Amino acid sequence: MPEELPADRSEMIESLMSAQRELRALAASDHDNPLFSVNLTMQQLRLLLVVAIQGPLSSQELTHALKVSPATVTGLVDRLVAHGYVLRREDPNDRRIRRIEPTKEGQELIARLEDAGATHFRGLLDRLDAEDLVALDRVIRRLVELAREEKGERS
Repeated sequence: MPEELPADRSEMIESLMSAQRELRALAASDHDNPLFSVNLTMQQLRLLLVVAIQGPLSSQELTHALKVSPATVTGLVDRLVAHGYVLRREDPNDRRIRRIEPTKEGQELIARLEDAGATHFRGLLDRLDAEDLVALDRVIRRLVELAREEKGERS
């Protein structure tokens, strides 16, 4: 028997938000996830992700991207350098600027985390029937489209 859908739009959105929270909680309880073996704070991990995705950035660019103070960025970078996950390199176009970039170890850490998440998600998708996969594909592509539009509006 199919699940009964909430009566109105706001109830449906709340139901979806609740399901998303439950999925996050279930993922967070998976102690095989390599995220649990990483000895980094969320802020450090965010910085590493930003430079892994966007490429080498100056401290000023990181301050803007992470919405934190320059002193916070300096501390985060110092700790990530000590862990061997990022390095500071002189900007070839302006020697006054130091760019922060991931080391090989930093890139490998991000790849391991992404691979673990992708493997888990693929396992869940593998258990869906074709009809659900088609519906989910349509919805996720629409969400991506809306997120791009929203990003364009904020830029």
